[in-house]
Amino acid sequence: MDSGMGSNTNRITGFASGMNIDQTVSDLMRAERQPLIKMEQEQMQMQYKMEDYREMNREYRSFSTSIFDNMFMRSSLSAKQTSSSNESLVSASAASDAQSGTFTVSDVTQLAEAASVQSSSSITGGSGGNVDPEASLADQFDDYNEGSTIDFGITTYNENGEAEKKEFSFEGSDSLNDVLSEVNRSDAGVSAFYDQQTGNISVTRSETGVFNEGGNEMAFEGDFLTNQLNLNSFADTEYRGAQNAEFTLNGIETNRRSNTFTENGIEITLNGTSAENGNSASLQVSPDTEGIKETVMNFVDEYNSLIEKTNDKLSEERDREYPPLTDDQRSEMSDEEISQWEEKSQSGYLRSDDILSNATTSMRRSLYDTVNTGGSFDQLTEIGITTTSNYQDGGKLEVDEDQLEQAISQDAESVYQLFASDGENAEDKGLARRLREQVDQTVDNISERAGGPNTLDPSQFTIGREMNQMDDEISDFERRMTRTENRYYDQFTRMEQAIADANQQAQQIQQQLGGMGMM
Repeated sequence: MDSGMGSNTNRITGFASGMNIDQTVSDLMRAERQPLIKMEQEQMQMQYKMEDYREMNREYRSFSTSIFDNMFMRSSLSAKQTSSSNESLVSASAASDAQSGTFTVSDVTQLAEAASVQSSSSITGGSGGNVDPEASLADQFDDYNEGSTIDFGITTYNENGEAEKKEFSFEGSDSLNDVLSEVNRSDAGVSAFYDQQTGNISVTRSETGVFNEGGNEMAFEGDFLTNQLNLNSFADTEYRGAQNAEFTLNGIETNRRSNTFTENGIEITLNGTSAENGNSASLQVSPDTEGIKETVMNFVDEYNSLIEKTNDKLSEERDREYPPLTDDQRSEMSDEEISQWEEKSQSGYLRSDDILSNATTSMRRSLYDTVNTGGSFDQLTEIGITTTSNYQDGGKLEVDEDQLEQAISQDAESVYQLFASDGENAEDKGLARRLREQVDQTVDNISERAGGPNTLDPSQFTIGREMNQMDDEISDFERRMTRTENRYYDQFTRMEQAIADANQQAQQIQQQLGGMGMM
């Protein structure tokens, strides 16, 4: 608030009294405004506290998201690893729900192949030379002109052996490349290619394997395909039929349409035949102990980091001798002095805070109750995770990595359930799930007090309402200061006027006395 607040154009200077009225009023108002400075500092302290709360809320939200993304996902805590004794014959990868065990693939007599057909002869245009794939069909084939409509159909077969026909329509102004691109982009299930060097077209079924038992895998209809592109005959020299992969799996002779297929959550890929790559391969599926351990260790590290940050806030010193700086104070200090002052004035606002204190207590409690896993482990300590013995750590966790690895190898599913199990009753919920509930409750409690990232209206949280109330008090006080300043000026104005009147009277008396002396 400057000294001109509520200025009055009728104010006079200290001409009569010789006083600097503006400076005198300014000095008086500086004393009057001391309560206002304290209110503004108090409001700034509310701002600091709100920012500290929101900083911690971001930490808790981030941890909650990490729990969801990692500890609830089977792909993180139930990951499987596979090994093959003969990668050149068979390789594999396992989904998280795959059963651990050994699988044997042997006697791979043939790999799956896709059906394909090649034009029976080179494609020639009206000039007798090979077709230019960029030129219009009308310029290449005598049977078409620019306005011609060219229709044809391609039939393939689905996994149930049912015919599915895809129809196409082009104009004479389109090019061969336009035709092939459209066919390849469509869901006809084929891939077409034109070799300009030889002038031949080849069409290959997109999927390997036999879908039309006893018949061709593709059929072409329409003059353009059969006569112009010479896909008119499936003679042995132009057509290569599809075949299924044939092999033995765990002693059972079987076949698949694709060389990559899934059995019991294991994706198996046949890389060659037994004649060329050895008769058999043994596939071993086991828990990815190292990967699961890394997930658990990351969880512990993030938990410990959150506990440390929370405890730091709870124990941070609050130095009340360093209130927020006023503008006048800043103007008299160096940048380094301001920085050092603000470091002290902005610390300690969450010291011994009830929300954060309750959070640490509830989080610790949530990790040490038993869980109905139905497996080998129902407590965190049983897989090698305990609270550190140093009380100054404030409840941090430490891990016996050897015991954790052993637990994962022994019963990875139980380790997963220990963290991520879900159920209506508390004892059926995994430790990470319980912990996340406590963390989310803390987020809600902080948001209720200090607002969240999407809270725009200050009246929706406690500190915001307090700051609004302080705004009102500051506005009221400023109005009072305006009235006070005006009152001071009014008083000095009257004083100046009285002095001026007195001076005038004295001057008149002096003049009168002087006149009498001359008589």
